[in-house]
Amino acid sequence: MTMFVWRILCLASILVCILGIILVLALRLLKNGYYHEYTKDELLKEVKTANSKNSIYFTSGETKNFIKKYVICKTLYDKYLVCNYARSFQDISYFVVQYSRFKRVIGVINVTHRDTGDSSKVIALKKSCAFVNVVIGTADGICVNSNVIRPLPMSKVRIHAALKSLVFFTFLFAVRHAFIEVLGDIYTKLILINYLNYGLIAGSFLLALISYLITVLCFRRRNAKIRTGGALEYEFL
Repeated sequence: MTMFVWRILCLASILVCILGIILVLALRLLKNGYYHEYTKDELLKEVKTANSKNSIYFTSGETKNFIKKYVICKTLYDKYLVCNYARSFQDISYFVVQYSRFKRVIGVINVTHRDTGDSSKVIALKKSCAFVNVVIGTADGICVNSNVIRPLPMSKVRIHAALKSLVFFTFLFAVRHAFIEVLGDIYTKLILINYLNYGLIAGSFLLALISYLITVLCFRRRNAKIRTGGALEYEFL
């Protein structure tokens, strides 16, 4: 193909790349993975110690009938949560919805605890977690909430991965051509007439395919992690 044709293809790839970025940002296919919107819980008090900062909150909604309050403990190296039960339970399960400081969901933990005392065991949180909502699931066989988490369809994940891979490929295609243009006329003709040019395109396509596979295969189908807690406990005063 002539240099003019390659330039047309380069411009087309830039246009497709820009449109792909706009689609990825506008469609937000990986958004709305959860039913539960952030609810501001009442802050009871904050307690600072030599090694941590502990913020104690009252729960809200139907959760307060089962879990009275919870504490978020922040240390230099980690962050964890302990819940204060309204009474002892034979078994209880609840969802800990984690939010960033911008109130965006960053993870959900499904906690199950049997033969409880007054408080739960330590539940590790993400270091980026700024707020939580505790949503009761079941307690002693009684189901309170069952649809806290909305599973994300894999079809959306695949479409998202395909758009990202398309953006990646068109970007590499444009960069490849820009590099050829910078080389000048002599090197340009040598590259265009040999297999190196097509090899670069094939390599870009292969990288985009790998990007697609990694996105799909590494995406977690489950939005909640099931945990039973650690060994330590927090004494509520």
